[in-house]
Amino acid sequence: MAISFKNITQENWQECIGLQVAPHQKSYIASNVYSLAESKFEPSFVPMGVYLDNRMIGFLMYGKDPEDGRYWIIRFMIDQTHQGKGYGKLALAHSINFLKALPDCSQTIILGVKESNSAALRLYQSFGFKDTDRREHGELLLEYLVH
Repeated sequence: MAISFKNITQENWQECIGLQVAPHQKSYIASNVYSLAESKFEPSFVPMGVYLDNRMIGFLMYGKDPEDGRYWIIRFMIDQTHQGKGYGKLALAHSINFLKALPDCSQTIILGVKESNSAALRLYQSFGFKDTDRREHGELLLEYLVH
């Protein structure tokens, strides 16, 4: 069982928008439909499907801040039917390694998370994301130091 990423294309965008978080998680993250629309107007945002073998089980959107050159995990989600199976951990590890491997990823990786989303907060902290003491759009900003 292998996690991989594939660009969102004409062939898989409908599968992507069919992915949903659990009902109690909907207030924590924008929908994949919104994220795909946002990526069309934010040129640095890259939407990708998270695949387990050949099946899309989640969504990642990353981008590079044009002002400071830092990479952000803008969206990260695993479909509700695949949660609780360890795939989020595998996909987050793969996301970090993917971003760290980009030639211009040299400082930190940033992401935002709602304070009330304790499960996501624990997951990110378990990977070494630290609170920056900054808040944006009602979210804690966490950073991962790239070694």
